[in-house]
Order: sequence, then structure tokens, then C-alpha cells
Amino acid sequence: MNMQTENDLSYQALLEKYEETIQLNRYLEKRIEEIAAENKQKENLLIQQSRLAAIGEMLASIGHQWRLPLNSLTLLIHDLKDAMEYGEINDKYLDRFTRDSMSQITQMSETINDFRKFYKFNKEKTTFSVGDAIEEALSIFSLSLQNHGIVVQFEYRGQQMAYGVPNEYSQVVLNILTNARDAFIHKEIPNRKIIIKLTETDNIIKADFIDNAGGIDSAHIHQVFEPYFTTRTQGTGLGLHMSKLIIEKMNGSMSVDNTSHGARFSILLPKVSCFY
Repeated sequence: MNMQTENDLSYQALLEKYEETIQLNRYLEKRIEEIAAENKQKENLLIQQSRLAAIGEMLASIGHQWRLPLNSLTLLIHDLKDAMEYGEINDKYLDRFTRDSMSQITQMSETINDFRKFYKFNKEKTTFSVGDAIEEALSIFSLSLQNHGIVVQFEYRGQQMAYGVPNEYSQVVLNILTNARDAFIHKEIPNRKIIIKLTETDNIIKADFIDNAGGIDSAHIHQVFEPYFTTRTQGTGLGLHMSKLIIEKMNGSMSVDNTSHGARFSILLPKVSCFY
């Protein structure tokens, strides 16, 4: 075999290897796309599970918030019946009855509007006030906190603007508040308090949620954001995991640590000016 023939064979072998490499790369690219699509589908399912769990929580909250106006309406109707029996109905009475009834109905309607706004399916990112998003979560969960003797102190100043999906940020806040509430109940903590602090630097908006519920077991604190990890008997283990994913999709981060009296969850987001 002469040198030319050997060179031709070597070139042919290299060409075949090159073609094999191209085919392998195409196969790997296709598999990566398939795996990415599978992971995206799994992530969407996790988000849906987490959202359904949160909706269940909010339906219970609506039940609590409707109880008082429903009781008030019941009393007004009973009083109307008594007023008819004793001949006390006049224009002044009807004006008061209408005003008080409409006040209770408006309160119930506002509760539903808050719920619809909070769970409106909207994935479009926009600029939003972090403080307002926190207030949205508090407005529909405050009664549940009050019913369990939990005082919320929100140290909120200014309009710190971030970029993302505001109702999803509110859902993250709701998940944090729910976990704090359950910790208070499970550990039977007295003098229950949650402090919410907003601070900012030139580039970052930080929201701290600090409770005095005794903190998270050091053996478990590193697992808090893992999927399906929970210490609650009725928990799904998805709330905090999905919360972290939601914040990361907004180019932010989420962490937890223990203070001397409880747990501190921190959410960091870039200020909206950082995107321009």
C-alpha cells in the first residue's frame, strides 16, 4: 500500500468520524430539547398543584371573611321582621337598613374581587410595586392571621418597583405567611408576630418576613425549598419550592435562615431601573 492510498484511507476514516460526530451532536441536541420540554411540563404541573393548594387556602379564607358580614345580614333581616311586627318601619328605618345591608354586601363583593385579582391567570411581566403586592396578599389573608392571634407589622415606605408578575409575587408572600401561621399553631406559640421589612440598595429590593415561631429545625432548614418536603401533616411540600422558582424567574433569589426567635424568609429582586 503506497503513501497516497494510506492518506486517502485516513482522510476517509476522519470524514466518517466527522459525520458520526455530527449525527451524535444532532441526536444530543434533540434529546436536550426533549428533556427540556419534559422538565417544562413537570414544572408547569408543579406550579398548577401549588396554585390549586393555594386556591384551597384562599377559599377557606373567603369563608372566614364572609362569616362576619353574613352574620350581620342575618341580624338585619331578623330585625326587619321584628320591626314589621311592631310597626317600626318608616323611611328613616328603611334608609338605615338599606345602607347597612349594602355595606355588608360591598364588603363581601370586595373579598371576591380581591380573590379574582389575586388568582387571575396572567403570566405577562410588568413593573410593579413590591409593597403593593405584599399588601394584596395581606388584604385577603389578614383575617386568617387575626383569627389565630397573629399580629403583622409591615414596615413599608415608598414605592420600590420591580419587574415581574405581581400576582405571582403575592402568591409567594401568601405561601410564606401560611407557613408562619401553621408554625405558630403547631408549636402553640403565644404572642405571635410577623414583621415584614422592605429595604433597598441601588440595585436590589429586599423583603424580609420575620416571625417569632421558634425557627426551623437546623436538620431540615436546608430542605425547605425542596419539592414535596414538608413537616405539616396536611402540607403538599410544593409551596416554598414553587415560591423559589417563581422568584428566580423574576431574576431574583429567595432564602431562609433562623433568627433568635424564629425564621426569616428573604426575597431579593432587582430594582426595575436595573432592566434599562
